[in-house]
Amino acid sequence: MISTDSSVTSQLPIKVDVLIVGGGMAGLSTAYYLSQYAHLKTVLLEAKRIGHSHCSSSGEERMYRRMYSSEYLSYLQEKSLQEWRSIEVKHNCQLLRSNGLLFYGDVWGEETIEGSILGAKRVMEQKNIPFEEVDATAMATRWAMKPHKDFIGLYEMSAGMVWAHKALQLFYQEALAQGVTFYQEEAVDRIIVSSPNQIIVKSTKGRLFAPNKIVLAASAWTNELLAHFQQNLELEIWSMLWGYYQVEKGEIEHFPQWFCFQKANPNTGDGGLYYGFPCHDLDSGLIKVGIDWCPPKYRTRTMADFRREPDPKLAQFLDRFLRKNWRGIDKCVSLQCCPYTMTKDTLFVLDRLPQFPQVTIFTGGSGQAFKFAPILGKLLSELVLEQELSVDITPFNIQRVQLN
Repeated sequence: MISTDSSVTSQLPIKVDVLIVGGGMAGLSTAYYLSQYAHLKTVLLEAKRIGHSHCSSSGEERMYRRMYSSEYLSYLQEKSLQEWRSIEVKHNCQLLRSNGLLFYGDVWGEETIEGSILGAKRVMEQKNIPFEEVDATAMATRWAMKPHKDFIGLYEMSAGMVWAHKALQLFYQEALAQGVTFYQEEAVDRIIVSSPNQIIVKSTKGRLFAPNKIVLAASAWTNELLAHFQQNLELEIWSMLWGYYQVEKGEIEHFPQWFCFQKANPNTGDGGLYYGFPCHDLDSGLIKVGIDWCPPKYRTRTMADFRREPDPKLAQFLDRFLRKNWRGIDKCVSLQCCPYTMTKDTLFVLDRLPQFPQVTIFTGGSGQAFKFAPILGKLLSELVLEQELSVDITPFNIQRVQLN
């Protein structure tokens, strides 16, 4: 908690320009952009190891798309894609794979965490984003699908996937090479306000840091950090099920990247939202699939209460959905749960803390943030450096009514 403990503050702290707390997507992308300013002394604290498997940034791939019900998020993705491609050119690497994305399923008048089919169609038409409309017959012909006869689909040809693990490694290696200091397996222990304009951070290894600026980018561990500042965003942590399935060789190349929208069924508990990635190694015959909903009983406030073990009932929902909707499904190879950090309105928080303008925060990634990684890191660095922002971030304001 906020403290003025003289026994702690009497130690000589390490003076730094920027202290980043959290070594996931947001923290590493911020470190990458800040590392371009050679005069800055930047330190990043990661409670575990960079790229550890228990964070929401783990895994090989993430979707990217402009197919949003929100025109703002579609625009933000465009800005992020510009940054992704600039990074690819600068470092002569491939971080994006363009393979298209199919939105399909039921149509009803409700927005979900991923938007809606009709909302996405409206935005793509407004923004002149190329897409195809496909009915159930066309879907069954083109892909390894068994869609309900009333399902409709939208296919965004320019969508694809981000090689997430490669991106994190690039952010880390480049920031390290440019002088950012990383302390791994070292978390925040205490926050001490030693004067109105100075915050001291004590790590779990006893190190003291006196940063001019702090970036909180701790994903599912944000609630614990905010408690040090007596700040409460009422964030929830959802346990989200995903894994890998084996697909028969004759069908594996006919699996697209997809997201299925169906109404939640309160009688069975089926949340109705499912997703999948195409196979990127045909020899493995594996596809990544998951559920994009979480029963209330698996929503927590801290990672201490987070459930990592897959619920057999949720695994059964996923298995049943896949076998009903897709051809060639063989066996489940692995399942696990990862944390989604959720705000009440499912939008991100990207702002400065009201009472501590030297503290910048990103949270509420809701499983959707990785595709925006470069623009988020750039915006966080611009807030830290008090530069003109590349994008209007008003929708991510920490004091917006929807958070309370």
